[in-house]
Amino acid sequence: MPIDPAALVNSIGMLPALDLDRGLGRTLQQIVDAVKALVNADAAGLMLADANGSLRWASATDQTAQTVEAGQERLAQGPCAAAFAQQAPVAVRDTAGDPACGELAGMLLDEGLAAALSVPVEVEGGPIGTLDVYVCARRDWDPSEVAALQAYAGVVGSLLASAVAAQVQGRLATQLQTALEHRSTIEQAKGLLMARYNLDAQAAFERLRRPARSSGRTVIELAREVLTQHQNGGGPQGGSRSPRPGREPRRHGT
Repeated sequence: MPIDPAALVNSIGMLPALDLDRGLGRTLQQIVDAVKALVNADAAGLMLADANGSLRWASATDQTAQTVEAGQERLAQGPCAAAFAQQAPVAVRDTAGDPACGELAGMLLDEGLAAALSVPVEVEGGPIGTLDVYVCARRDWDPSEVAALQAYAGVVGSLLASAVAAQVQGRLATQLQTALEHRSTIEQAKGLLMARYNLDAQAAFERLRRPARSSGRTVIELAREVLTQHQNGGGPQGGSRSPRPGREPRRHGT
């Protein structure tokens, strides 16, 4: 559904004043509700990275959106994970069998969701989360819808940056601050794994996440270990090879 630029400007302009003193969570809720209405979606949500660089659901328009976002958190798969890893929009026309959905496809279909669109949210020049919308019917996402979601992601990024600068208190604010502190280390470790084993960003992160979970350690600990090995002239161990994608935005299901 094409979105008139004037409608986008009006939608953002109608947002209530972003009062951080009222809590970050409430403000983010207002934004995902506005996004859902603008693109005529059936559900919308926001995911933010935690201290280990893993996406965690932060806000959702309803229980359906929360269930789907929580599923992507648990599986580390889906359009959110892909958009976050690639730092580019991921548009899913049909969730059934789309490679961007992975194991999440069944959950999306169970919730009656047939298409999805996710865009990265950035703070200080790097990804910190994703803004996501879902619809019940297959949809060929219009470029204006992608651009509108990216515009709202920019609003979220600015809000989060303001929250960090203002040292806002609360669970989400603390998660955000810690994630930003650890992001550089995790991204450097991912880059080394990508270069050494010809992995894409998502696969490289899995090379950190899986052993962390199985050993009871954290991703940031594994990332520091990878960097230390590299600095000492060694290198990360093991790994299967997969092609490394470019940085161009991807469109799925077409």
